[in-house]
Amino acid sequence: MRTLVTAALIVLGVVGLVFLLAQILSIVLIVLIAIVFAEGIRPLVLRLMRRRWPQPLAIFAVYVGLLAFLAVLITLLVQPIVSEAQQLAANFPAYQSNFLKFFHNLETQFHFNVDITKQVTGALGAAQQILFTIGATIFSIVVNFFLVLVLGFLWLVSSERLKHFTVDLVPIRRQDLATDILREIGFRMGGFVRATAINSLAVGVATGVASAVLHLPSPILLGIFAGLAGAIPIVGATVGVAAPVLLAFTIGPGWALLTGVVMGVIQIIDANTVVPIVMNRALSLPALGVVLALLIGGTLQGLIGSLLAVPVAAAIQVLIQRILVPVIYASQGRYDEAHAAAYRTLTPALKTAGARSGTGT
Repeated sequence: MRTLVTAALIVLGVVGLVFLLAQILSIVLIVLIAIVFAEGIRPLVLRLMRRRWPQPLAIFAVYVGLLAFLAVLITLLVQPIVSEAQQLAANFPAYQSNFLKFFHNLETQFHFNVDITKQVTGALGAAQQILFTIGATIFSIVVNFFLVLVLGFLWLVSSERLKHFTVDLVPIRRQDLATDILREIGFRMGGFVRATAINSLAVGVATGVASAVLHLPSPILLGIFAGLAGAIPIVGATVGVAAPVLLAFTIGPGWALLTGVVMGVIQIIDANTVVPIVMNRALSLPALGVVLALLIGGTLQGLIGSLLAVPVAAAIQVLIQRILVPVIYASQGRYDEAHAAAYRTLTPALKTAGARSGTGT
């Protein structure tokens, strides 16, 4: 009877915990985003702290630098973006007419009949409506952005005490290992933020320049759109290419083909140069692990889930490699291999991520 009661209480506790997490899932996601963001800027904070800056002042200085960069960027781009968006919205009927004319010519030449007018009208109308109503989502984004900044600040200030508390619960002979594991988890999660930012910047600049050279409408918007789309896993590259190609159809089908080739080359170069250099170095996740993480995250929480899936998967990978695998090796009597897996040699970048005393992650 005691065993049954204990089992029932455990099951009820698990169910209650799952129910509670489901109710506060949106808050948990924001907190997780804040932690990933905070780990992304931690190297900048540590660099200032090594110059004897107090930690709160170092964090504040990094925030000021980031906000100043965003302010300058917005100041330089807001007027071109607004004017190009207005021009793009005003020219939507002409773009629709040109595309339908091109499609009808294809129908005549290849002798097929598809009623695409309704679909094109609906798609372009929806796109035009998005341009007019995009301001409605900006307020929510701004609020969440500042909430992430506040939570990230609190995490950077208080995370070391939490880490020291967690490490202190571990046996003394394993405390150095626990510190290294926590630091590596933070390094991997923060590395995802830095790698994504570098990759998005590279794709956005290349797409914007290529769009300007090809004389496409609204090259600045296309560059910004491609850069933002580049941060979206799996489908981001396709979406970033699709927008310039669709606008190129307003010039002509040959121009659309040329645009598709140019944008495809940009994505291929990015996938084979920038991504391996910045992503693989920061995360070291196998391709299968990345795909599975994205599928699971996207299924559970859509876009936010897919964005957080990779850094969470990187953290889980560290736990598996440095805790679970050594335990399995030790249970098999393979003690040397277990020690080597747990106390593996750190990369130079990870060694400088923080001292073993806990000043880093």
